[in-house]
Amino acid sequence: MADEQDLERNYPATPRRLEQARERGQVARSRELTTAAVTVAAAIGLSVSGASLFTRCMALVHDGLKLDRAAALDPAQLTSTLQALGTQAAWAILPLLLLTLGATVAGPLLMSGWVFSPQAFAPDFARLDPLRGIANLWSKRALAELAKAVAKCVLLTAISTITLMRAFDSLQSLAMQDPNGAVIQIGRLLETAMFALAGGLALIALVDVPYTLWRHRDALKMTREELRQELRELEGDPHLKARIRSLQRASARKRMLAAVPKASVVVTNPTHYAVALEYRDATMRAPRVVAKGLDLVAQRIKDIAAEHAVPVLEAPALARALYRHAELDAEIPNTLYGVVARVLAYVYQLQSFRARGGAAPAMPTDLDVPPGMDPASA
Repeated sequence: MADEQDLERNYPATPRRLEQARERGQVARSRELTTAAVTVAAAIGLSVSGASLFTRCMALVHDGLKLDRAAALDPAQLTSTLQALGTQAAWAILPLLLLTLGATVAGPLLMSGWVFSPQAFAPDFARLDPLRGIANLWSKRALAELAKAVAKCVLLTAISTITLMRAFDSLQSLAMQDPNGAVIQIGRLLETAMFALAGGLALIALVDVPYTLWRHRDALKMTREELRQELRELEGDPHLKARIRSLQRASARKRMLAAVPKASVVVTNPTHYAVALEYRDATMRAPRVVAKGLDLVAQRIKDIAAEHAVPVLEAPALARALYRHAELDAEIPNTLYGVVARVLAYVYQLQSFRARGGAAPAMPTDLDVPPGMDPASA
């Protein structure tokens, strides 16, 4: 049951999934909105410039029919005349074309904004699968499109029928009018029909746009497993993060242990704590901690110190205080300067004994730390 729930697309698409779909060119598109926008723009264009447009068209027809026999038989003159008439016709209809072209571009922009995706140009050979195509014919989406097309056809047919019935008397009277009046009357009828069709298409778009948006988001719904995977990608895989932290700790420990041979002294608990200190009076303002560790790491520090003849001093309270209050690769706290100075004095005496011989220095025993520095006494 849990596996089935993980595979069900019951969760709305996240903003990241919507953005990824947009990058692939997968956005909501309503053809009905574009059609309605173009029709409304054409109706407005005819309303604004219809009279002048029809007048210029009548003039073009009149001039085109005035060719005499000599001009009609002369290819050069006929070509020149046709070019002139074509240029006039193009200039006459250009404003309306630009208006409808702008509406064609604005329709999709109103729906989803500007989208440019090179991925959308990549070939998808899965669409050539005939079995998939047959299955799509009977899909829910195909049936919904069929129902929408039927409803659209019925609505536009009803609007056209009503418009023609209301203009029936005006159409009958066209034969009784002079050409100029008839053209003006046809222009008005065409303008009325265009606005009626534009209203019907706008009504269809008002229904189609919410449906298209819902269908787009429904197609991008996610399964529970997809949500988990996206969360892991955003926050990082916890197992991978743990592995990275483990590798980082191992790398830091390796670098830390590599610094033990150059330490001046190792202060121990003696079993649980080990802190390696380095001090070079010519270059350092105060001793600093180059390595520290507990239990197995502490034992490893002591082993490395023994291998490289680094002095090891048992001072439990000082070892605990240094481990708790001193940061790695940082100077020791000011409050521990005095006791550490006694440790370093012992180290210098030990180095002198090893180099010149003589009486072995006594290991200091008065290495008490200031109150509150030893965690064991807190």
